[in-house]
Amino acid sequence: MKHTKLPWKTEGGASDQPDPRWQIYSDSEELTLAVTCGGNDRANAEFIVRACNAHEDLLAICEDATTAIYDAMHAGSLSRNYHDDVMDKIEAAIKKARGE
Repeated sequence: MKHTKLPWKTEGGASDQPDPRWQIYSDSEELTLAVTCGGNDRANAEFIVRACNAHEDLLAICEDATTAIYDAMHAGSLSRNYHDDVMDKIEAAIKKARGE
């Protein structure tokens, strides 16, 4: 399944409007979604954008971590350099998912 090109972004929600809407969009102009979820429009839009933009990084590091764990289980050891590299990637992906 192909999705709209990343990164996705969000904007909108003028606070002086009674029912502000937030837009999720891509610069590729293939995607524009209006997020309407009650009083949490901004938080929901930002959460969707962070999750989608972090998806590929999280998937890649999970695949690397799975390989590392498998190798460690079968070899009884794990290269310290590889371990540190994987941990750096995991921490970066978590920060991205949190919007930090």
